[in-house]
Amino acid sequence: MKGREDLTGHMPAKAYWALPLIAASLVGADAPTGGEEGVHAFVLSNVYLAQGGEKDSCPSPDIGDLDRFYAMLSPAEQAKYAGKEKRQALEERMNEYFKFRRIFIRGERASSVKFPPNYDPKAEPTQELAAAIGALNGLPKGAGRLAFQKREVVYSACSNPADFPMLGKGFKTYEGKIAAGMNLDGKVGKSDFDGPNGEKGIDNRLWRAVGCVSAFRESSKEELARKTMMSMRAPTVVELRGVDSLQDDPDVTVTVLAVNEPLTRDGRGEPLARVTFTPDPNPQLRASVKGRITGGVLTTDPVDLTLNYKEQILDTPRHIRGARIKAKFGADGSIDGSIFGYYTLDSFYDSIEQMTQNGANLSHVSCPGIRRAIDHFADGYRDPRTGRFTAISSAYDFVGVRAFLAKPDQVAQRETLP
Repeated sequence: MKGREDLTGHMPAKAYWALPLIAASLVGADAPTGGEEGVHAFVLSNVYLAQGGEKDSCPSPDIGDLDRFYAMLSPAEQAKYAGKEKRQALEERMNEYFKFRRIFIRGERASSVKFPPNYDPKAEPTQELAAAIGALNGLPKGAGRLAFQKREVVYSACSNPADFPMLGKGFKTYEGKIAAGMNLDGKVGKSDFDGPNGEKGIDNRLWRAVGCVSAFRESSKEELARKTMMSMRAPTVVELRGVDSLQDDPDVTVTVLAVNEPLTRDGRGEPLARVTFTPDPNPQLRASVKGRITGGVLTTDPVDLTLNYKEQILDTPRHIRGARIKAKFGADGSIDGSIFGYYTLDSFYDSIEQMTQNGANLSHVSCPGIRRAIDHFADGYRDPRTGRFTAISSAYDFVGVRAFLAKPDQVAQRETLP
């Protein structure tokens, strides 16, 4: 039997981690259910921003780009566009005022678009190509970004937030003193949070930046997030190897990887457990790290993670550097935990940009406000060339159910079936 190590670091803000775990309650998770001995895998049904802050810290959330534009109008125009039934007309007026554009590079509507001489409609579009197409079709130099699964070049406050600073003016950030998270840098500074259980030095500047955006506050509510399935077509699996006990084990290997099959629901509408998934062959979507289990809680060393995030029109991997995982195991074979680390600025903002201006308006999101806030509060992984931070401390919660991973020989057998 392996020895026992002490749990280190700060405990995430969840009431059940403050309660003692009874070893007998893990019998269900430890019991044989098929698969390799000492191996436990879990498919994550949702990975969402950890809230854990003060409920009254944002009495009125940020209003977003469309409402800021409305405030810019004259009283006569405000009267013209007042009311929820006028939101679409107001958005059209906003697009016209700022000269937002959508340039179609795929399909019939692309016939009137000017393309570079070397344009290959069958090749994968690049951002360089998007800028070239934008310049040929009247966009400012270097402006325009690929959107809608690379079928369009878009110019808006989301694609080019620096061009529209007026829409980020007065953006509300989270000014509370309490937030979920972890002391990632081992220091206690003036700008750090306290944890909900009194922990000091909590690093979670992403929540400082976006914690007053209603879209994030709503989606991070635990009662809603636990019932929501995100990135269903490209889920993530957490696999533990070398496990002697899910109660205490000082040496386990934790692998976080993407899988090819989508999540499915059971008859109750919840994620279906004990499904076998095929690992994605992309090595960038796989990372392994040493971990330990103490008192039923898994903790890992730091590791750089790339997590798939594909939802509707979004296809933007989450790059989290120096990520630490903490999780507990349910008697039903489920997993419930957190990821603390430094979310790279570009990958986080890519998820905002891909919402498109219309999605941002519907969600009361300010793209220029968020971009400016994450750049301002960034606190991790300084670029040696520019001196600027490239990532921002963050805290994400996740939930998942028991799953299995196909072995290499099983994958090969699947591929050769008639």
